[in-house]
Amino acid sequence: MKTYKKIIIALVICGLGIGAILWLKRGKEVAEIAFKEPIPVEAVRAKSGPILRRINTVGTLTSIQSVTLRPQVNGRIEKIYFQEGARVKAGDPLYKIEDGIYKAKVAEAEAQLMVNRENYNRAIKLLEKKFGTLQERDKTYAEMMIAQARLDEAKIQLENTLIKAPFEGVMGLSEVSVGALVSESVELANLVDLDPINVDFSIPESYLPFIHEGDIVDVTIEDFDILPIEATIKAIAPEIEESTRTITIRAEMPNENLSYRPGEFARVLILAGKIENAVLIPATTIEHESESGEEYVMLVVDNVAVRSTVSTGMRDGNDVEITHGVKNNDLVVSAGQFKLRDGDEVNVVNLEKTTPEKK
Repeated sequence: MKTYKKIIIALVICGLGIGAILWLKRGKEVAEIAFKEPIPVEAVRAKSGPILRRINTVGTLTSIQSVTLRPQVNGRIEKIYFQEGARVKAGDPLYKIEDGIYKAKVAEAEAQLMVNRENYNRAIKLLEKKFGTLQERDKTYAEMMIAQARLDEAKIQLENTLIKAPFEGVMGLSEVSVGALVSESVELANLVDLDPINVDFSIPESYLPFIHEGDIVDVTIEDFDILPIEATIKAIAPEIEESTRTITIRAEMPNENLSYRPGEFARVLILAGKIENAVLIPATTIEHESESGEEYVMLVVDNVAVRSTVSTGMRDGNDVEITHGVKNNDLVVSAGQFKLRDGDEVNVVNLEKTTPEKK
């Protein structure tokens, strides 16, 4: 029994010792918290000032006009006048379809018109001599007009055996060869007008009030140009795309050397005026939440760090417009914010440089 008592007494003494150690450690932590020194940081004052309204977007090059050439008459290709990929002028001959049968149709129609014209003249003379009738005169006149219409149609078909360029542009690849039998449904080649060339792009609807026809935008072709090319806005779509809340804009830019082709990717910069009284802070003061993508800054309020979620707007160099979360003259941590937590006490080491401006 004496051995058991000794063991129990030893356990009690051990427990009391451990409790004392934990109590002393806790007291030390509380003391450290109570006497924790403020975290040194640097801060800047949010300022109010002008900033350019820059809109960066992407676009696609499109042709001013293009057409797929098709024959208007049936026949066999007799001649091809152009070189694939070559530049042609409006009215230049491109394809010739064998026209023998169409010349014969013109001759036939001319002969028929001659007969009908003679019949009409004869009917008039007989009517003048009181041997003819008004019905006969009107009938021969109608037959003459029908013959004239058939002759006009035959001449048009003959003209259509020569296919000409409807506008100046660059020829595509020919889909047929000499000797091929073609009909109205056969595609012959594409003709594309490349100079100037369009740039189609979209912007958020909120920027629409600041964009106008005639405005200049800067266009950079990916992996092609070092310096941007000026393009002029020539059309704004009349409707907003409901799914994206964007509106499509078309600008026109020069392409004298035919360096750019429809379908190419382009980067577009639009300078849409100036925001006069924007709240501006340095870009380096803004932190990003990796999981949510949220942007925030650490404000200093009465020497305490306060986390504030922000919404950003325009950027100009190192200045960023803040549309929500920061007011003019707010003190924003610019160095050391990564180690701060909401509620930490701070010491702004450059405070003398960040005093509010006197109004």
